[in-house]
Amino acid sequence: MFDLQQFEGESQQNGIRYWIAHDFMSRLGYESWQSFKTVIQRAMGNCLALGIDTDEVFIPCEHQGVRSYKLTRFACFLTAMQADGKKPEVAQAQIALAAIAEALIEEKLNETGLVRIKERGKLTQAEKFLSGVAHEAGIQSHHFGIFKDSGIRGMYNMSLQELNAYKGVDGKKPLYDFMGITEMAANTFRVTQTAERMRNQGVTGLNASATTAKEVGQEVRDVMLKSSGTAPEDLPLEGDIASVKKQIKAANRHMKKLDGAKKPKP
Repeated sequence: MFDLQQFEGESQQNGIRYWIAHDFMSRLGYESWQSFKTVIQRAMGNCLALGIDTDEVFIPCEHQGVRSYKLTRFACFLTAMQADGKKPEVAQAQIALAAIAEALIEEKLNETGLVRIKERGKLTQAEKFLSGVAHEAGIQSHHFGIFKDSGIRGMYNMSLQELNAYKGVDGKKPLYDFMGITEMAANTFRVTQTAERMRNQGVTGLNASATTAKEVGQEVRDVMLKSSGTAPEDLPLEGDIASVKKQIKAANRHMKKLDGAKKPKP
């Protein structure tokens, strides 16, 4: 079981307060460094998505002759959130470390926040990829909005403007920033598959590209309806992803202040 007092007692101090990753691994019920390293890498991905330098949070070091990390409290928090919640130690650590974060920022942390941030990053990269493919297909930059809207029409049976109105969003910020994990992931799949099909089939020109984008969007819609019975336009929206990022980054700043002091005597 995860013991918060024991966790605090295992911290070390050298300018900052930190925990050795191999020790934290045991606290979370992991036996294999290889599998735990994957958890740490996912947590590092969260850092990158937040715009935080990973080397300031996951500090490379050697531990008993092997490569490890000095984990700040924020790194421990991110790692616990990315770990296997089916493990009782992990579930308890998630509750305990989230409670510390919430006490520091006086806000409730949404449990899907970190995943949404990561998915939003994937969608951004997917759209950049599609933009490059569209350019290769001869689509002019001033026509990209028409091309993009075709994919939206295929997936949602309405234009982006109509979709914003249907979902009650004013359109000043990207609709993607308010989507939940399922809807965001579905759009990432739609965007990447549109790009792949265009390349594989040698699609060129605005009309053919727009038709391809709409067809792929329709296929994604059909899969979603078959899987859940819920149309993508009826999936609920969540809070602005920018506010989620701000909230979690605030937790990092406050944890730095908390652990900048000397380690208290037991």
